[in-house]
Amino acid sequence: MPLTLRNGFWEIVFADIRAEIISLRFDAAGGSGWCPNLLKTSAPRSSHLALTAPTGAQTAYVDASGQWHLSATGGLQGMVGSSATEIEVDGIEYGAVSERWRVRIDGPKLTWTVSQVWREQTKVADALTPGVFFSGQTPWGEPTVFVSWDLGMAKDAFYGTGSILGPECQTKSTRHTRKIAGGWTIAKLLSHACPGGDLRVTTSHHLKKGEILNFSSVLGQSPWCDVDGVRIMEAGETIETSLALETTRAETGVALAVSVTGPLSADAEINRRFFDAYANCGIMADTHDWRLGNQPSGYIAILCRYFHAEMLKYGVPRGSLGPNTTNVHRVLIDEVTRMADHLVKDGSAGPGYQSTTSLDNYTSFLLCMRDVLLLTGDRVLGERLWNGAQRALAAVFRQIDDGGGMIHTTRDEGNDYWDWISRNGHIGYVNIVAWMSLHAAIDVARWLGHAKEIPAIESRADRVRDKYDRDFWSETRGFYADWIDVDGVARFYLYAPPQLMAVAVGLVPPERARRVVDAVVVRRRELGPAWENCFSIQTNLYDAEEFSFMKRRFNADVTRFGETMNGGCLASWNYFWIGALVKVGRVDEALTAWRRFMARCAQTSLVEGCNYWDFKGQPSRTVIPEMLPAEFLSYDLISAEPFLADQGLVASALPRWLLGIELTFDGVKTKSVLPESAHPATATLLHLGREQKIEIPWMPE
Repeated sequence: MPLTLRNGFWEIVFADIRAEIISLRFDAAGGSGWCPNLLKTSAPRSSHLALTAPTGAQTAYVDASGQWHLSATGGLQGMVGSSATEIEVDGIEYGAVSERWRVRIDGPKLTWTVSQVWREQTKVADALTPGVFFSGQTPWGEPTVFVSWDLGMAKDAFYGTGSILGPECQTKSTRHTRKIAGGWTIAKLLSHACPGGDLRVTTSHHLKKGEILNFSSVLGQSPWCDVDGVRIMEAGETIETSLALETTRAETGVALAVSVTGPLSADAEINRRFFDAYANCGIMADTHDWRLGNQPSGYIAILCRYFHAEMLKYGVPRGSLGPNTTNVHRVLIDEVTRMADHLVKDGSAGPGYQSTTSLDNYTSFLLCMRDVLLLTGDRVLGERLWNGAQRALAAVFRQIDDGGGMIHTTRDEGNDYWDWISRNGHIGYVNIVAWMSLHAAIDVARWLGHAKEIPAIESRADRVRDKYDRDFWSETRGFYADWIDVDGVARFYLYAPPQLMAVAVGLVPPERARRVVDAVVVRRRELGPAWENCFSIQTNLYDAEEFSFMKRRFNADVTRFGETMNGGCLASWNYFWIGALVKVGRVDEALTAWRRFMARCAQTSLVEGCNYWDFKGQPSRTVIPEMLPAEFLSYDLISAEPFLADQGLVASALPRWLLGIELTFDGVKTKSVLPESAHPATATLLHLGREQKIEIPWMPE
């Protein structure tokens, strides 16, 4: 019979005939309320990654010929000793190595020690001892997303596996972490298992991590660092490695220190945990520097810096994640500083995942700059960033002037981060962001004392606003065009999110703002209950499939993130949907939208996919036509992937729109629209380099 070790925090089941842990469950609270999908010991159903097959709470090595040798293939020779909370197993033989395992649980701490003796000289190319899955695979139960990083990590390799960075950024089956033994790791979990804290992973040797389909991961140890390549194990050589997993309830990273009272406090608690996970999971290392990525696998888009900045400026530091490079605010500041330096040096915002036809790089930088300076209040840094901003503004000025008052493209494709629909001419979204960024630049220029530069910026901002309001508006439809092509044809598909962004930030006149929101509400009702009652907001509400990348290239009418947003529902746009509802006075609906999204997050362990519904009200990407190329088949589970910056931005809807907190260079403004029962409400903020606590009064109409 299998042997089980168990206390309130851990349940570990050993196979009776194999050297393998077949089940491992965990509860951070110690009440035996097991998280069904935190630690997994079996491999996922399929993966292209080399680490998948051998990892499953077991040890393994790869010989010089590339052959994997697994402890689970060896027999279990006998138990040296066991108790309710400790087991020791000896005589595990596989390949050229013999092992002895000691597994002990002590309250919330699990310690797993592996002692190896090599029976003969062996050339070893890679190894892991042991390896455990932290899984987000939907077939395994509740989605749980695992992201970890090492303190003091050597910045010498790419976090995750993907096609964006070249092979020189990746190792054979994992990434590097550090060149010396010891240290510890933080594992941030988007899960019910560890609310308000972190899982600490302490290792005696090199820790290896690999991404599986972007939203589940593995931990393993190597008895040496793989940057050194093949190692010769001598006969009789012994190695002992130890892995410890333990939670801490202490907050680390940045926290959303917002408190409301009454019935909404439960929703606010979900909001707090959602913020914690999404704000702090974005940190990762690559071959150059620490940066914020928009997925656990590390994809980086310039626009996402703005969303990270918008989110992080409502966070306060609550315990360092480690050295300065792993402080979340510091990572953001360093990235934006590098962008400014790149702009001065070569006129670009620097490297990052971005469509080659993107038109929002310069504007995204300007928005980030403003938010970073609102956090730091550092005028010396401000002047350094302003040097880059001057180059960005010059480029934006040229784009606006060349386009007759708005940024435009004459190319066949004019994509942006959000909507991979092919367009040319003047694109609404691009210019809405441009208007926002120009006003951000005005704020910074005024604060730094560059008043002489403000009139030129204001002039372009006014031109963009006037042209958008004049040329894009349809009086009969009651909303703005999505783009006006090079032939002057206005295209109306109610690509709602950018229009909602324009409403929320005050770009458009109040009466037209109300009509845009009305048009979205009416169209959702027309599309039926699946759309009207969805927890999230749709992208374009009229079918624009003919302009999608998938339609043009493959004649396929399937909705796929990364190719087209057509027909999908994007969780992240709830931030501007809630803001737009508040802006036009539909406060009850804004509150309902926020609570619906938080309820959805509670149901899914704080994880939500990107496109959720198609035009028929069915989950998108569930059927892949045979005509699609084979490379798309590996993305069958991508709808469960969290997008850390844009989805995480929804956590800021509570402080920004519902409590009306606005950070400015002149102070902190508030205008709560929450009911009286939610007050007194408080917030602790980092503003201009100083942490301060404010009380937000109830403001009846």
